[in-house]
Amino acid sequence: MTSPREGVIEAYLLAQCRAHGFLCLKFVSPARRGVPDRIVVALGRIVFVEVKRPGGQLQKLQQIMHAKLRRHGAEVHVVDDKPGVDAFVAYLLKGLLADSEQRHDPRRTGSAQD
Repeated sequence: MTSPREGVIEAYLLAQCRAHGFLCLKFVSPARRGVPDRIVVALGRIVFVEVKRPGGQLQKLQQIMHAKLRRHGAEVHVVDDKPGVDAFVAYLLKGLLADSEQRHDPRRTGSAQD
């Protein structure tokens, strides 16, 4: 069960994702223990997020599942405090900005005007 402190971090993650227009879905897989707590969808990017209480450690089963997800090309992040959530959101925003600049860079599409 989620500890109160972990719940505070998870609620903050949800609030920050909503504030930036991201989907932040609760992830529960009854047949698979150790899956991350949340799936964040940000403009076509899908990222798994494990929420821990401050200083909390991953359980062995979580470590195994995170490694399996990464082997299959998934991105998995762990946050355990509000600054960690802020850094995660900034990371997503930075990546989204870079993707947007690449899509709209006329030098990349060959549509630059002379």
